[in-house]
Parts: sequence; structure tokens; C-alpha cells
Amino acid sequence: MAVSSWLVGLALLAGACGAAGTPELEVSAAQAAVPLAGSSQIVLTITNHGDGDDALVAVDTDAAVGIELHETRIADDRATMVSLEEVELPAGETVRFRPGGLHLMMIAPDDEVVLGATFQLTLEFDRSEAITTTAEVRDLLDLAEDALDDPDA
Repeated sequence: MAVSSWLVGLALLAGACGAAGTPELEVSAAQAAVPLAGSSQIVLTITNHGDGDDALVAVDTDAAVGIELHETRIADDRATMVSLEEVELPAGETVRFRPGGLHLMMIAPDDEVVLGATFQLTLEFDRSEAITTTAEVRDLLDLAEDALDDPDA
């Protein structure tokens, strides 16, 4: 009985390590697709070099009405987009936002979000300080090709 209690305690401790450690986040420069039908996909990479988990909970920009966290899911040969409340950023892992998977959806981008333009994004996290990065507007096909060319995507 004492051994099983010890094992349960050890399992609980191991499970809490990610939450108890300290996240150390690195955010890549972002790329946004040229807006189409009042929206634009944004792709980027977030690496958590720390020993604690975190989560992306919001993204803000002055270049659009809003930005939502989305994931494309495929079921029964149909793709659907699902809005997410947060995106987990596990300790020691990299999370890639790409067309056809996790991505940020810019809602009603302003008129200055055009091919070649740049704008600022501020990412907000559950545990870490906010991080601001620059997004460059590119053709959606270029974003998709880059995702296919990246073996880790």
C-alpha cells in the first residue's frame, strides 16, 4: 500500500512539473496571407525552451478588427475550421501555425494589409509576458508552399 501511494505521489509530481516550471518562449516573425473575403491567415512558430508549460490565449493587432485562434480539422473528407480558446505550448516543444492546421485568423484586416506590407502582432500568454512580433503580408500560396517545404511543419 505504501509503495502504491508513493507511486501516485510521484506521478502527480511529474505531471505538475510542466505547470510548475518556467516557460521560456521564442516567437518567430509572422507571415500573413493577402486578405481574401474579409479575412487573412497568419502563420508563425512558437518555441517553448523552458521547463514549464504555457498557452497562447489571445493575439492583438491594430491592423484588423480582431484575431482568432483557429485549427483546420478534416473529418469525412471535409475540412472545417474550429475556433480555439487557447493553444497549449508544452515545455521543450515547438508549435507551428500553418495553413491547413493551427493558424491565426485575422478578421476584417484594414486597407493597409496588402502584399509586401508589415504590421505588428502582440501575442498574449497564460503565464508569460506578452510578445510583439512583425508580420509580413505574402501570397497565401507562398505560405502553403513554405509549410510543405518545411519538414518539421
